[in-house]
Amino acid sequence: MTDRRAHTWGAAIVAAGGVLGLAGALWAGRPGLLWRPLVFGLAAYVASGAVVLRWGLAVYGPRGALGALAAVAFAPGVLAALAAPPLLAPAGGTTLLGGFAQLAATYALARDLLDPTLQWTFLASGAILLVPIGAFLQGSTAVPTAGMAVLSLLLVAARVATAERWEGRVRVARASAVAVGLAWTAVLAVSLLVAAASHLPSPEEYSSARPAPSARRFNAVLPVRAAEAAGADAAATPAPRPAGAAALPLAALLLAAARPWRSQRRYSDIAWIAALLCLGAPLWLAWGESGGVVMAPFAALLAGGCWDSSRPAWARAAASAVVALQVAAAVLLWPHYPGGVRADAWLPMPGISDAVEAP
Repeated sequence: MTDRRAHTWGAAIVAAGGVLGLAGALWAGRPGLLWRPLVFGLAAYVASGAVVLRWGLAVYGPRGALGALAAVAFAPGVLAALAAPPLLAPAGGTTLLGGFAQLAATYALARDLLDPTLQWTFLASGAILLVPIGAFLQGSTAVPTAGMAVLSLLLVAARVATAERWEGRVRVARASAVAVGLAWTAVLAVSLLVAAASHLPSPEEYSSARPAPSARRFNAVLPVRAAEAAGADAAATPAPRPAGAAALPLAALLLAAARPWRSQRRYSDIAWIAALLCLGAPLWLAWGESGGVVMAPFAALLAGGCWDSSRPAWARAAASAVVALQVAAAVLLWPHYPGGVRADAWLPMPGISDAVEAP
């Protein structure tokens, strides 16, 4: 199979998964004003598939790349995030965008360390800047940012440890450290510029402003109604569920455990395992279902080794059967993906609509 045919099949796989996710979203209800998160989530879904296909082609070739793409495109957690925007407002779209940013940042950093260039360095810094996108709805941006920082250091160590004899480890270590340092310096510089250019009022300015007489009368009644709405929301909102196995890309993890390990791709293998340990696992433990979306691309890329041409035909057929079972499960679960569509979650932002409409 040529790369051109692999791109054609890859587009068909992503299109089929996208149609399935969008069908689940539309079945749940009309997007209404929430069509933007749905579009953003679909764009992130397609972009993540493109990165997985490109990275898989570079490491495995067409068969392994398509196997990895199918494993991530039909992962129940990913489809659930794609189908979530009509029910959970921007939660699904931002989760997919954050997952794509982490995948793209890891790919750009790993590619930059192989052959450091300014283009890949700036692409990596741009992707790192987008990493916190999927975190603000979860309550903290520290987990993915810290994970990306630790992953950057591990990628440098992996690049030095897997350097060929003719490359020179000292030179590789120096070039890798400079590339990662430049990427994070650009991230810090842009973050400081954005913070300096923002004109949001400080908490002291809010507290020092004197409200108008009409506002005083309104504010006298607002705390009572807000407290009542908060109490009603607390009673109606279920307790957060702990991270469960349904959020994990189980098929990809199973194939990743059964794959052969080859010395010629040890650098990419270490990069994917490090991404799972630094990004996927901590986010799954902290966020539950959203963290499973981050794990899916890296687990699928590891699983692509099951389609090595050196493996016997029955082993490759067994790997294809596992992916086919995952696709069948995704179709049978439609539109009730684990953690996704819920019949009692129609309000775009639970609690806010009640507080706004309260007399």
